[in-house]
Amino acid sequence: MEMEMEDQKTTPPWEALPSLALLNIFCRTSIRDRSHNIPFVCTSWAHAARHPLCWASMNAENNTTSSAADHAFVMGSYPYDLTFVDPFDGWCSPDPRRGVASLQGLIGRAGGGAAVTSLYFFPFRSSAAAPSNDDAILRLIAQYCPNLKHISFHGSYNASQEAIFGIFHSCTKLELVDFSNSPYFNPLILGELSSCCPNIRGLRRNGDLEPLFSYSLITGFPSLRLLNIAYSTLVDKDLLNIVTGCKELCYLDITGCHSLAYYMHIIKGASSRIAQIVYD
Repeated sequence: MEMEMEDQKTTPPWEALPSLALLNIFCRTSIRDRSHNIPFVCTSWAHAARHPLCWASMNAENNTTSSAADHAFVMGSYPYDLTFVDPFDGWCSPDPRRGVASLQGLIGRAGGGAAVTSLYFFPFRSSAAAPSNDDAILRLIAQYCPNLKHISFHGSYNASQEAIFGIFHSCTKLELVDFSNSPYFNPLILGELSSCCPNIRGLRRNGDLEPLFSYSLITGFPSLRLLNIAYSTLVDKDLLNIVTGCKELCYLDITGCHSLAYYMHIIKGASSRIAQIVYD
């Protein structure tokens, strides 16, 4: 009898955990683990991994917490962080259909896409010899992921304006947008984004900036709190406009902005209003 009571007190095995508990754990793992490893452990794990909410966040590396999303899509100085991992190696594939098929498969796992809130991995091709798949990827997202809050355009170079606007028109709940390593950060696109998506709180752009782009930020995104323009062509006038005009800003990354000359004076004056300013 005593042995039986001791066995009952023993911690149940992992496979005996409730599906909801497993789901809460699995949704915080990488896409590769969710797709390639977890479903093949046991029946209960496979069942939990098939739940649409397990695929709500399609960040390549880490979890679904808001702080993780902030870091993945906006924060972090270096634009080629380990966060930028393609779980299906579509970034290296010369076949543009691979990225499209990978995304279609993930949308299917998410119950058709309505559950998807975060898309942050490399579906875009990079081989110069391959035709572009950018528009096909973006149209899939616009069609099937209306509740998207976080998106990265990182690695996309050839999308049409129509396809980009399609994202903004369909995904009006967007909050975080990553434009790093893409050419889409211009006044026309920013104007459309601000018009369609009133909840934008974080933007990232690492690369070339158009002169006086800061006016688009000030007028279009009054609730902007997170801004990463590290390793960009930021100049003093735009920096001054940003720190004085973006009233809600609490995080600003200007690491590696070598066109700045008097930034220390500007930062000193802004440090009392902006909680975290990252620079070198």
